[in-house]
Amino acid sequence: MSDHSTPSLVSTMSLLGGAVAGLVHAGLAVVLWNYWFDDLGAMLAVKPLNGLYVGLGMFLLGFVPAVFYAGQKVVSPAIIVAVLLVLSGIGSWVTTSVRAPSAVPTPFGLYILFWVGVVAL
Repeated sequence: MSDHSTPSLVSTMSLLGGAVAGLVHAGLAVVLWNYWFDDLGAMLAVKPLNGLYVGLGMFLLGFVPAVFYAGQKVVSPAIIVAVLLVLSGIGSWVTTSVRAPSAVPTPFGLYILFWVGVVAL
Protein backbone atom coordinates (compact mmCIF):
# COMPACT_ATOMS: atom_id res chain seq x y z
CA MET A 1 0.00 0.00 0.00
CA SER A 2 1.23 3.48 -0.81
CA ASP A 3 1.81 6.15 1.80
CA HIS A 4 1.03 8.84 -0.74
CA SER A 5 -2.41 10.28 -0.33
CA THR A 6 -3.86 12.89 -2.59
CA PRO A 7 -4.61 16.09 -0.74
CA SER A 8 -8.27 16.67 -0.12
CA LEU A 9 -9.90 19.73 -1.61
CA VAL A 10 -11.70 20.27 1.68
CA SER A 11 -9.22 20.22 4.52
CA THR A 12 -8.56 22.51 7.43
CA MET A 13 -5.51 24.00 5.73
CA SER A 14 -7.26 24.58 2.40
CA LEU A 15 -10.24 26.21 4.10
CA LEU A 16 -7.97 28.36 6.28
CA GLY A 17 -5.90 29.40 3.26
CA GLY A 18 -9.08 30.12 1.35
CA ALA A 19 -10.45 32.24 4.17
CA VAL A 20 -7.24 34.29 4.37
CA ALA A 21 -7.13 34.77 0.59
CA GLY A 22 -10.83 35.63 0.56
CA LEU A 23 -10.35 38.28 3.23
CA VAL A 24 -7.32 39.76 1.47
CA HIS A 25 -9.15 39.90 -1.87
CA ALA A 26 -12.27 41.31 -0.22
CA GLY A 27 -10.22 43.97 1.57
CA LEU A 28 -8.55 45.10 -1.64
CA ALA A 29 -11.84 44.97 -3.53
CA VAL A 30 -13.64 47.03 -0.85
CA VAL A 31 -10.96 49.72 -1.08
CA LEU A 32 -11.32 49.85 -4.87
CA TRP A 33 -15.13 49.70 -4.68
CA ASN A 34 -15.25 52.58 -2.21
CA TYR A 35 -12.91 54.58 -4.45
CA TRP A 36 -14.93 54.17 -7.66
CA PHE A 37 -18.45 53.67 -6.31
CA ASP A 38 -20.54 54.37 -3.24
CA ASP A 39 -19.36 53.27 0.18
CA LEU A 40 -20.02 49.54 0.60
CA GLY A 41 -21.06 50.02 4.23
CA ALA A 42 -23.70 52.54 3.15
CA MET A 43 -24.84 50.15 0.44
CA LEU A 44 -25.31 47.43 3.06
CA ALA A 45 -27.48 49.80 5.09
CA VAL A 46 -29.61 51.00 2.18
CA LYS A 47 -29.67 47.94 -0.09
CA PRO A 48 -28.68 44.98 2.08
CA LEU A 49 -29.19 42.29 -0.57
CA ASN A 50 -27.11 44.16 -3.15
CA GLY A 51 -24.41 44.81 -0.57
CA LEU A 52 -24.36 41.17 0.54
CA TYR A 53 -24.14 40.00 -3.09
CA VAL A 54 -21.19 42.31 -3.76
CA GLY A 55 -19.48 41.47 -0.45
CA LEU A 56 -19.94 37.73 -0.92
CA GLY A 57 -18.50 38.00 -4.41
CA MET A 58 -15.50 39.94 -3.16
CA PHE A 59 -14.79 37.20 -0.62
CA LEU A 60 -15.45 34.20 -2.88
CA LEU A 61 -13.26 35.57 -5.67
CA GLY A 62 -10.31 35.09 -3.31
CA PHE A 63 -11.59 32.05 -1.40
CA VAL A 64 -12.35 29.64 -4.26
CA PRO A 65 -9.00 29.87 -6.10
CA ALA A 66 -7.08 29.55 -2.82
CA VAL A 67 -9.02 26.43 -1.80
CA PHE A 68 -8.28 24.83 -5.17
CA TYR A 69 -4.60 25.72 -4.87
CA ALA A 70 -4.25 24.52 -1.27
CA GLY A 71 -6.27 21.36 -1.85
CA GLN A 72 -5.21 20.26 -5.33
CA LYS A 73 -2.31 22.58 -6.31
CA VAL A 74 -4.37 23.95 -9.21
CA VAL A 75 -3.05 27.41 -10.10
CA SER A 76 -5.24 28.40 -13.05
CA PRO A 77 -8.18 29.74 -10.95
CA ALA A 78 -5.80 31.99 -9.01
CA ILE A 79 -4.19 33.20 -12.23
CA ILE A 80 -7.58 33.95 -13.80
CA VAL A 81 -8.77 35.93 -10.76
CA ALA A 82 -5.47 37.80 -10.38
CA VAL A 83 -5.34 38.76 -14.07
CA LEU A 84 -8.99 39.85 -14.12
CA LEU A 85 -8.55 41.88 -10.92
CA VAL A 86 -5.47 43.66 -12.24
CA LEU A 87 -6.91 44.28 -15.71
CA SER A 88 -10.25 45.49 -14.35
CA GLY A 89 -8.48 47.78 -11.89
CA ILE A 90 -6.26 49.25 -14.59
CA GLY A 91 -9.20 49.56 -16.98
CA SER A 92 -11.27 51.37 -14.38
CA TRP A 93 -8.40 53.65 -13.42
CA VAL A 94 -7.79 54.60 -17.06
CA THR A 95 -11.47 55.25 -17.82
CA THR A 96 -12.38 57.02 -14.56
CA SER A 97 -11.73 60.50 -15.89
CA VAL A 98 -13.68 60.02 -19.14
CA ARG A 99 -16.77 58.03 -18.16
CA ALA A 100 -20.18 59.43 -17.37
CA PRO A 101 -20.94 59.30 -13.63
CA SER A 102 -22.53 55.93 -12.81
CA ALA A 103 -24.04 55.66 -16.29
CA VAL A 104 -21.56 53.12 -17.59
CA PRO A 105 -20.12 50.46 -15.31
CA THR A 106 -16.34 50.37 -15.03
CA PRO A 107 -14.41 47.18 -15.81
CA PHE A 108 -13.87 46.68 -12.07
CA GLY A 109 -17.60 47.07 -11.43
CA LEU A 110 -18.33 44.42 -14.05
CA TYR A 111 -15.68 42.12 -12.53
CA ILE A 112 -17.33 42.36 -9.11
CA LEU A 113 -20.95 42.28 -10.29
CA PHE A 114 -20.37 39.24 -12.52
CA TRP A 115 -18.34 37.37 -9.89
CA VAL A 116 -20.47 34.25 -10.33
CA GLY A 117 -19.15 33.82 -13.86
CA VAL A 118 -15.56 34.41 -12.78
CA VAL A 119 -15.86 31.84 -9.97
CA ALA A 120 -17.46 29.36 -12.39
CA LEU A 121 -14.47 29.67 -14.75
